[in-house]
Amino acid sequence: SEALLTGEQAPISKRPGDAVCAGSINGENPLTIAVTAVGQQTRLSAILNLVERAQSEKPEQKALADRLAGHFVLAVLVIATLTALWWWQRDPREALWVVVSVLVVACPCALSLATPAALAVASAELRKLGFLVTRGHVLEALSEIDQVVFDKTGTLTEGNMSIAHVLPTAALTEREVLVVAAALEADSRHPIAKAFTGIGGVPDATCVRQHLASGITGEIAGRAYGIGHREFVRDYFGIDAGSEPALSPGQTCLLLACEEGPLAWILLQDQLRPGAANAVAQLSRHAGVQLLSGDRRDAVASLADALQIKEWQAAVTPQQKLQAIKSLQRAGHRVLMVGDGINDIPVLSGANVSVAIGEATDLTRVHADSILLAGDLMVLPRAFAIARRTRRIIRQNLGWAALYNLSAVCLAVMGWVAPWAAAIGMSASSLLVVLNAMRLARRPLSSDTLNRGARPQAQQIEAC
Repeated sequence: SEALLTGEQAPISKRPGDAVCAGSINGENPLTIAVTAVGQQTRLSAILNLVERAQSEKPEQKALADRLAGHFVLAVLVIATLTALWWWQRDPREALWVVVSVLVVACPCALSLATPAALAVASAELRKLGFLVTRGHVLEALSEIDQVVFDKTGTLTEGNMSIAHVLPTAALTEREVLVVAAALEADSRHPIAKAFTGIGGVPDATCVRQHLASGITGEIAGRAYGIGHREFVRDYFGIDAGSEPALSPGQTCLLLACEEGPLAWILLQDQLRPGAANAVAQLSRHAGVQLLSGDRRDAVASLADALQIKEWQAAVTPQQKLQAIKSLQRAGHRVLMVGDGINDIPVLSGANVSVAIGEATDLTRVHADSILLAGDLMVLPRAFAIARRTRRIIRQNLGWAALYNLSAVCLAVMGWVAPWAAAIGMSASSLLVVLNAMRLARRPLSSDTLNRGARPQAQQIEAC
């Protein structure tokens, strides 16, 4: 299984002479390997090198207040100097207190608080929803996102197989079918075997043999059984298995049989993550949604069709995922990437904003800009709404700070503002900025809030 590297859960058949990658897991039959690469030469190291390169090339995110701060301070110093020269020539006795008033009234407290106050309140609100911000640029960048890219396994799906249906073809009950299947799968480390855990009263199976990428055979109470793909079971027992039942998106079909004939079809389902369909539907109304996955084409296609995602790519490597993100960015898009595996780290590092699912590996969470703690994808549309409201609050704060400083400085330059009045005005403007930022915590998310900032042709987004 190379899931750690590619995201593909199904194991890959390896034959003598084939290469196996560091970081992959051999969960079935023993094998002997020869080490041909270590350290920086391994594929896992190559992925980490991609991470470093992606981080170094990541588009720079600078807060609006940071872009204004340098110009503002320079302007205040120039104005104070000119004011001192002018008043020194007109009335030297008044020059000192006028210059002090200019410097006090133009103190950039309100401007400095405009962004961090709003970001602090918004981050606290997101944390209550289960969205942990770990990088400072997330909220401002999130409000500008126009492309959302998802990984598949473990992100849109839970990454765990579960039993969807049992269709007996012989005189067996569903319980009897599951007991036999669980006995055969008991010692397997294959992802499919996890679907049969928790079934009680399972007998011991003997002579169990795992046929890589095909199925499992064994004996229970002296009777031979097999479970696996239809072709494998048919050929192993030499029986007529018939045709497979119709499958829904994301389903896998197993055949359970014995020497006498087929016993049952077992349909396994990789469950969609709760809220995935609604989250994708809401996000697609104000941003493009894409699916990039290392899984097989048929599995990715069925999931994309079920979620109505029109743009998707299957069987892509970490390098190809990163190239896809870079291509979108070169076209002028701002990209949000959602993933969970180590194979997603390079693309997470290269996206404008990255979100790691709460169940992701530690290394993935470390390199992500934010973490979806509970794995609830419905939090993403809410996060978009809060980010847009935060952007409006920041702009309001910056607008008020600029208006206050412009008006107050003009009055102070003319000598109409005493130093004590300048101190009061400076404090009042800072207080107003903080109170305005606090509105982010009081105002509920309405359908109008979610809609604002959507593309003109988009339909309205319902209240979360």
